[in-house]
Amino acid sequence: MEKEVAELSNWVHFDDQQLSVYSVKISELLIRCSVEIESISKDLYFDNGGSPPEEGDLYFDTDCLKFLDEKWKLSNKVVIPSSPNFHFENESNKSLTPLHKSFKRGTSGSDWKKAYQAVKHERVKSLSNGNLGNLLRALGALFILNLYYKRETFSLGKDSAGNTLSANCGSDIFSILVHKQIGHDGNGDYMKNAEFDKSIYYVDWTHKTGAEFQKNMTAMNQRINQLFFQHPKILKYISEHDVAKYEGNLAWDVLGQSEYVRILQQAQKEIPIKSEKLEYEARINLHDV
Repeated sequence: MEKEVAELSNWVHFDDQQLSVYSVKISELLIRCSVEIESISKDLYFDNGGSPPEEGDLYFDTDCLKFLDEKWKLSNKVVIPSSPNFHFENESNKSLTPLHKSFKRGTSGSDWKKAYQAVKHERVKSLSNGNLGNLLRALGALFILNLYYKRETFSLGKDSAGNTLSANCGSDIFSILVHKQIGHDGNGDYMKNAEFDKSIYYVDWTHKTGAEFQKNMTAMNQRINQLFFQHPKILKYISEHDVAKYEGNLAWDVLGQSEYVRILQQAQKEIPIKSEKLEYEARINLHDV
């Protein structure tokens, strides 16, 4: 279907004004794309713990897409139309959230799904709904679901930003947001910024190199605390004061900057942290970190 849309873009100029262009061919593509969405959403539903309804039919939108949206925040996921034949300037067309409201019915549902239902049931009367704008959004929705269906992990080597993946994720007409690796907090939890919920993939250390790095960081921090609380000045201060509710950095305040830094440097020398050995990979964003 992407190939057919790419071919179509050789005949129709894809810009903001042309998104209302419609035809029988575009309507057919919209229907085919939406049928695939129905199928893959049901596969994903069952593959990820969804249960058959106790009675009645299983619906791809109000059942399956809603279930998946609650797990993975699909309504927030962004795809970027990036074909060289696309010439969009409006921000709403340069960055799409095609699964937003996709699980809702009626007037509150996504435009591409409303268009699909219209052209499927009354194609002649509703032909104008089979337009480029609705087709692109439906195809973007299918692309996102395919990425979650494949659930691939990509080795990135030293690329902590995921630049090699963003524009090379299996599509010739879309690219995606990839959440860069920021680091981990003091508890070892993955750190996120505002882009995380929008990103289909996130970059993290590989499990092997990350575990080794965290192990060394923990050992070094333990050694720092050991050196601090063995220091004669710290021991003397603790013996003379109640430090249970001490506010601030006790070691810094008691030892002073130069001695504090010296101890940090000693611990780092004893247990070197080799961040250059870290390698990265991109994982599908299942919101489990």
